[in-house]
Order: sequence, then structure tokens, then C-alpha cells
Amino acid sequence: MALSLDKAHTVVLAMDYLNDIVHPEGKFAGWGMPAEAARRNVLANAKRLIETARGAGVPVVHVRVALRPGLAGVPLNAPIWQGAAGAQALIDGTWGAEIHDDVKPLPGEVVVTKRRISAVYNTDLLSVLAGYNAKTLVLGGVSTNFVVEGTARDASDLGYEVIIAEDCCSAGNEEHHQAALGSLGMLATISSSGEVAAAFK
Repeated sequence: MALSLDKAHTVVLAMDYLNDIVHPEGKFAGWGMPAEAARRNVLANAKRLIETARGAGVPVVHVRVALRPGLAGVPLNAPIWQGAAGAQALIDGTWGAEIHDDVKPLPGEVVVTKRRISAVYNTDLLSVLAGYNAKTLVLGGVSTNFVVEGTARDASDLGYEVIIAEDCCSAGNEEHHQAALGSLGMLATISSSGEVAAAFK
């Protein structure tokens, strides 16, 4: 069955397409993330999704993770944060914490900065979504098993309809990507940029 969307109540979340995560010269290149994003053509697919949303009048909200200089407040309780801190990755104000040029925000588009995995936790995202009267969220981002999964779970619990454009997502490897999608299938609709684009027409 074709995907159906109410454009007046839908927001696209473009999450963590940051240089350190998706650029081949980024700090997470050794983790395989840029190579996997390139293999899955994630940036091109995300660009198409974003441009289609803009053309349809659907708001695009960009989400970025950025750690404070000096690592103040970084939770070193988990390996992912330990690794980021050790690599001096995603430091606010650096090239690595900037959104990749292929999917840069346009003037006037909202950029939400987060300090944890989920785009919902301790950010102003919910206020932004309320301002758009959003009921449905279309998610794309890197990594599938971190920002996409974390945000999808929080958003689902809050009552949003969640759609994941899976070809706009990748993880450190295909196994992790598919495992995350397998779990999220009970909380979200797993779709694609093409299906979402068709629903926006």
C-alpha cells in the first residue's frame, strides 16, 4: 500500500549528517561510518528527501550532535562517548561538528543541537515540532542504531507517527543498520526517500 502523509502536519528530521560522522576525512572514518554512508548513498538520498520536502512545503529540521569545547558535561558512562571524547570528535565550533555541505540547512531552517543520542532528550525539538503542529515525523540520519533509533523510540512514546526513510540512514555496518530497523518496525513505518517523495506530491 502506498505511503500516505498529511503534509500540513509532517516534519522531516535530518539528523547527524555531520562531517565527523559522514565525511571520509571525519573523525569517525576509522569506525566505518563514512564508508558505510557512501556505500548506501545516504547523503544523495537525504539530499533528495530534503529537497522534495522543501518543494512540497514540508518543514525540514536539522539535528546535530555537538560536544562542548573542553568536553564539559560529556557523559563518559558509555563507549560511544568515550570514543568521541578520545578522538576529540564533534566539538562545537569545529568543522567536524558542522552539517555536511551536501545537506546544509537553508537560511531560516531550524537547527537543533543535542548533547546526547536522541534528538528529543534535553533539546528544544518538541517546542519546534509544536510550532509546526507536527503529528508525523520522517526520520533520516546516521547512525541508524543511535540517533535514528533513539529519536524514533522517544517520538513514538510521545505519540508521534514515525516514518523512517531507511535509505537516508546507515550505521557502522549493514548488520547494525538492519538490526535497528528490525526492532523499530514495531514502532515506526519503515519506508524510503522515494516513497516519501511520492507521498509529498
